[in-house]
Amino acid sequence: MSKTKLIFILVLAVALVATFSIMPGCKGTQAATEKTVAESESGYALYEQLREYAKANKEWPEKLAANYSLAFTNIMGGIPFCESVWQNVQDQWKFAGGDPNKLYYADNQYDATMGLQNADIMLAKKPNVFINFQFDSKVNSIISNKFGSANIPIIAVDVPTPGAPFMGVNNFQVAYMAGEKAIELVEAAGGIDSIDKIILMQMPSGGEVVMLRSEGFYQAFADKYGAEKIDPMTIRGDGGAGEAEQANQALTDILSANPDIENAVLTSVNEQTMSGCIAAVQTAGRWDPEKWIVVTQGCDETGQQQLRDGLTDASVAYFPEKYGEYLIPASVALMNGALVPPFMYVENEVITVDNIDQFYSAK
Repeated sequence: MSKTKLIFILVLAVALVATFSIMPGCKGTQAATEKTVAESESGYALYEQLREYAKANKEWPEKLAANYSLAFTNIMGGIPFCESVWQNVQDQWKFAGGDPNKLYYADNQYDATMGLQNADIMLAKKPNVFINFQFDSKVNSIISNKFGSANIPIIAVDVPTPGAPFMGVNNFQVAYMAGEKAIELVEAAGGIDSIDKIILMQMPSGGEVVMLRSEGFYQAFADKYGAEKIDPMTIRGDGGAGEAEQANQALTDILSANPDIENAVLTSVNEQTMSGCIAAVQTAGRWDPEKWIVVTQGCDETGQQQLRDGLTDASVAYFPEKYGEYLIPASVALMNGALVPPFMYVENEVITVDNIDQFYSAK
């Protein structure tokens, strides 16, 4: 064996030992060790294998979550989207062999202060992994520092947390998809000259990444018709934290300031926001489904009902009922000392009244 090759092998061996020594959750078995070493050769092998287990929606062949604990904070309990995410997390934790008593839960109640308090409560429980589903980007930065100091890995859901793997939607992509669908409807209704305004109900508190969920919508229109055409038509509203009340007030103010709006394109970051927007248009006596092109995001139970009731024209589905199929494999991989992808994006579909039954049965 040449001296060069010997040096290479020694360096590689040291690198593998060092990598394993700094990974979170390194109390795993010999099997976990072997899987961790395999990661260095094949990327995210353990995570990908666990994803296959999770997608089967049945008990995993290996109880890799046994003897570990997991903490989960929800943006807001009671909202269909959030409830679907939490239910799937519980189901997948059980499939993975996790102890229900070691799955800790807190409801952030769409409140940044509550989100920080809940994070402190979870930190005190010393979970092996913390799943952070919290809307305020500034609070997430604080949470990142706290858990980083405790060497507890975080997985961020839908709103980024600095330094944490991200699980959720590609915000720009889903917004662009929504914009393309809206453009299709605009063209069918007579073209862009038939539209008075394009209204983006945004969520600035979620940070720059979440803002892409509406700015991608704008970009689709700008790419199609030119920014010089679209910019004067575009109105941006602050929909607050993604709830109905502030969005209702924001759109009420927009309608008051623009009394000539009759034909409009409207989008929002989720269906709860859209509920407030639609109520504002109805209260103003200006609701006409033939004149309002409405495309939203999420397609949770609220969004599905909006589609079936003819209140919206389309929704980009996030499939929250499948979030646990990403979150639990990622959590268990981290617990067993393996790497996970920095971005775990869900697959999306544009849902309309014409294809909704292919994805969701009527209730």
